[in-house]
Amino acid sequence: MSGDLTIRGIKIAHERLSLALRDNSQVEVRVAEDATVDLTLVQLIEAARREKRDAGGDLTFATPAPQPLLDVLTRGGFLEAADSRRFWLGAGE
Repeated sequence: MSGDLTIRGIKIAHERLSLALRDNSQVEVRVAEDATVDLTLVQLIEAARREKRDAGGDLTFATPAPQPLLDVLTRGGFLEAADSRRFWLGAGE
């Protein structure tokens, strides 16, 4: 995922993620270091993560969250739970 991943530009990322979720049991997400992000991206990925888990699949994050996303996650309190930290930051965190 790259480019504008905010409420104004999330449509393309949503469409791509939806197709990946539909067509694959395992989905890996990667967010570009220079992507513009806001809470919209976090909500999209969290919803997709739950949907995939409930369907018996797995959605993983390819690399630790890049700094712009890390800032949003921190401000939103998304890194407080251990399972969320493992998902967004990697198993070693």
